[in-house]
Amino acid sequence: MRTAKQSSVTRIPKAVGTMYAGVRFSVLGPVRLHRQGVEAGAGQPRQCAVLASLLLRAGKPVSLSKLVEDVWGDEAPLSAVGSVRTYVYRLRQALGEQSDSSVSLVDGGYLLHIQPDALDLNRFKETTARAREARSAGDLASAASLLTEGLRMWKGVALAGVPGPFAGQQRSVLGGLRLACAEEQLACEVERGRYTEAAAELSALLVEHPLRERICSLLMTALYGAGRQSEALTIYHTTSHLLRQRLGVSPSPELQQVHERILSGRFQLPQSADRPKGAPQTPPPHVPAQLPAALPSLVGREREQEQVERLVADAEASSSVAICTVGGLAGVGKTAFATTVAHRLADRFPDGQLFADLQGAGPEAEPRDPAHVLEDFLQSMGVRVEDMPETAQARGLMFRGLLANRRVLVVLDNAWNTDQLKHLLPGGPGSMALVTSRMQLHALVAAYQALPLTLMPLSQTDARSLLARRLGAARTAAEPEAIDRIIRLTGQLPLALANVAARAAYRPQLRLAGLADEYEAPECTTLDAFASDEDQALDVRESITRSYRLLDTETAALFRDLSGCPDPMFAVSQVAELAGRPECRVRQVLSRLTRTHLVSEIGPGRYSWNRLVAAYAMEQAGQAFLDQGGPARW
Repeated sequence: MRTAKQSSVTRIPKAVGTMYAGVRFSVLGPVRLHRQGVEAGAGQPRQCAVLASLLLRAGKPVSLSKLVEDVWGDEAPLSAVGSVRTYVYRLRQALGEQSDSSVSLVDGGYLLHIQPDALDLNRFKETTARAREARSAGDLASAASLLTEGLRMWKGVALAGVPGPFAGQQRSVLGGLRLACAEEQLACEVERGRYTEAAAELSALLVEHPLRERICSLLMTALYGAGRQSEALTIYHTTSHLLRQRLGVSPSPELQQVHERILSGRFQLPQSADRPKGAPQTPPPHVPAQLPAALPSLVGREREQEQVERLVADAEASSSVAICTVGGLAGVGKTAFATTVAHRLADRFPDGQLFADLQGAGPEAEPRDPAHVLEDFLQSMGVRVEDMPETAQARGLMFRGLLANRRVLVVLDNAWNTDQLKHLLPGGPGSMALVTSRMQLHALVAAYQALPLTLMPLSQTDARSLLARRLGAARTAAEPEAIDRIIRLTGQLPLALANVAARAAYRPQLRLAGLADEYEAPECTTLDAFASDEDQALDVRESITRSYRLLDTETAALFRDLSGCPDPMFAVSQVAELAGRPECRVRQVLSRLTRTHLVSEIGPGRYSWNRLVAAYAMEQAGQAFLDQGGPARW
């Protein structure tokens, strides 16, 4: 029995001559058989398949039926058993009578006897095991040398040209061993500080295996160590895009950590002899990375994402600052969109990403003071509080001075108005401000040429896609009618859809039709169905309430009057008749409503609103009627 101190790999004598006196076999490439240093010939492809099956199970008997299955799979001819016996006979002839390798008949099957070092795969495993021991002992040079020696044993694709399902399976397994050895060898080179040489080999390896995250991680580290930080970030961006596009997954936490360390300068790398003179060991300190967690996937916003990316590219080309405003109805996903896009753009702003919730329509009584926001920003960039000026204007000047000649992304969420923003915007080229607000920021667009984006509720197709991603394609495909009912009930609003998806995810045994029935129950009002006791941010009624609080008295009254409109689309003339007010005045008040995105202008004098907003207006109209002493309308 092997003791705890013994290796699990059979030790092979190190002093083995190149001209081996007995028989040697090769599977790390085409299957070959050498006797006395001369190739004896392993035979035709199916004979090689039999030999491969015996070699990779050396020391264990292989039945005739198993050999037939290994070579032909489920399509074995009647002559297969006879063919296998013929191949074994020829193999015995190739080995010779005086060979140290032989094939014996055991229980109707065959057993191949070989010396452990007669098979190149065993020598490869022995060499890589010694390399791991050397690396564990801290001897990186010896480990790298042994791993390089192991890689030289490969003469191409394992079991090249060998037919049969067994050979196909083993090709994949052995190919994984070869790739792992190559990764380990290059990891040793990176740890030794040989960044330039390792980066060249890793780049070629990543082309062959573009979804292999460890190769990407090693290449990013090597490029960063060689002073090529921007290239390292580009590699991450490319691999991240491929993972999402081809597999629908985000980069692993380990790969994301490498990316974050490069952005923040937390890597402690050994000094390389080939590192460019004068290249910093780490980027300048105080590189903020404040973005909140991004959604795993963003549904239905491809056009808007392309517009933001085009804005950044145009700003880079014209050496100007890029500013984008993101507006839309409460619950439409403004913050989620901005955060997700900011993560995707982060590589293009290597000097930091700042984030602040300005609480322009939050539960707090007052929007945040820009001076306090700037205090947080300046601290994150290394400025001591005692060194900061007092006023927002002076702090804004300091902030813009720190951003000069740097590429920083500033995300300003939930803005109140342009006055709140003017000291928080970067001033120099290379940086970007991404602003979300429930209000249309006309002054920002007019004065700073900001790009205005308005997010609309999701299309029917995108709403289905969102539910399929949250609940699984099989569950949603099984009940298409229920999905359509749920989408109609939610008004295709992402917040309401996410609320439904969360409830359904916690009740996997419940049919979606049953969930839709609950939402349509007479005792359940439309907005009660999307309430949340746990988090107000997930409560649709609370979200719309925050926009409603922004309205002045006259606009709020007209909003309540709109609940009398029978259709989701209406004209100015209809509203004027309903409210008993002149059309010119109604037009002005409707314009104020559009600024909060509670209604949308769809044409000259034509407006529409979301069904959940309409339900909220009806609730407010009923409450106002009760507050005035009228009878209950419900």
